[in-house]
Amino acid sequence: MTSSTWDRGTYALWHGTVPTSTILDESGPEDLWVRGEGSWLIDAAGRRALDARAGVGNMTLGYGRDDVVEAMSRQARELPYVCMVRWELPAPVVVELAGALTDIAPAGLDRVRFTHTGGAAVESAIQMARGYHRNTGKRDKRLVVGLRDSYHGSPLAAMAASGQRMMHWRFGPMPEGFHHIPEPTDDTGAELAAQLDEVGPERIAALVLEPVKGRNGQPLPDAYLRAARAYCTEHDILLILDEAFTGFGRMGEMFAAGISGISPDIMCLAKGITAGYSALGAVLATDRIYQAFDSATTVFAHASTTDGHPVACAAALATIRAFAAEDLVPRGRVLGRLLGDRLEDLLKGTPVLGGIRVVGAYVGIDLLDREGHPISMRDRRHLEAACRRQGLLVHYTPDTVMLMPPLTMTTEEAEFAAETFASVVTALGPGFGS
Repeated sequence: MTSSTWDRGTYALWHGTVPTSTILDESGPEDLWVRGEGSWLIDAAGRRALDARAGVGNMTLGYGRDDVVEAMSRQARELPYVCMVRWELPAPVVVELAGALTDIAPAGLDRVRFTHTGGAAVESAIQMARGYHRNTGKRDKRLVVGLRDSYHGSPLAAMAASGQRMMHWRFGPMPEGFHHIPEPTDDTGAELAAQLDEVGPERIAALVLEPVKGRNGQPLPDAYLRAARAYCTEHDILLILDEAFTGFGRMGEMFAAGISGISPDIMCLAKGITAGYSALGAVLATDRIYQAFDSATTVFAHASTTDGHPVACAAALATIRAFAAEDLVPRGRVLGRLLGDRLEDLLKGTPVLGGIRVVGAYVGIDLLDREGHPISMRDRRHLEAACRRQGLLVHYTPDTVMLMPPLTMTTEEAEFAAETFASVVTALGPGFGS
């Protein structure tokens, strides 16, 4: 591509959540990413940028991993596809991956169903929870409880489980059978039981939680998660942990459930499961749940023809092996601390710095405008664009700006990320809120 502008009459792609016209106004064909090397992306003009957002947290191993690519290529040559929706048998790689996941999962998660995305995994988990209670004679337990302002994906049931009113307003009406309680206001977990008692535990099929909130990197308090585990056990409520974002080393443990030491009844995975090299999700469940469906008179008819795609499963197996061989979880913790410490040092005394939060290899940076309020989405977008111009890719949400590097990023690259980010923030600081 040599043109510096798009031909809008022939441009067929409809982009994601940002209006496509905005993308076309602000970029051209030379801005397309065309290659990745380690922690770096290269665009069509040959410019390099350090990907300190790891895609959007997916690319835990970085780009150009021969081990993952070769595993996928080998599987594609041998057997690229099988369908497991009805009677068909899986490819061996699918069975092997299921076993590998149960080996590293929190205790008790001994069964695996595959999906193609994290949102689909949450959707499947919700239907699994309701089906479990129906199959065990508790048909009134249909309600799914989540937290306000939580996010669990874009399929309709996952969206309904999410506690974001804007999503419900834009895409509603939402299906019935969902309820949202406030986020915890203290570290004790004492308020949770009263909130669930008020809802009525006899009506609740499942409680779905992110152990660390992906939008800002704020962990749920250990005591809160332990209280949730105890309450769910006492009242036969299934505890679902949505680890589509927090799993695979991002939060300093292989799975964020390990931070508080609890085991859920159901855990949802995606993103890092293949290190971003393919689309794959998974739902891990206890044997007790599995047995409620494993009979001639029950069926769990919630599946897609691409679930457990062999090529994606080959990528996931290669990823799990890389985590073990390269000791990536503790490496991620070291990387996060390095970034956080350097940013604290570089931005110390800067009036725009509201705080830095480090959880594993997730670094959330809260920035303030001249009035002392969190910077606007417009300011965050300008900051992201300014970082890209300096060869650094960062991510932001309505809550914070974040660095989520590949766990394979080098010390030198992390130093570059911290220094570049700090220089951009310092330069833009007086302009925040203007």
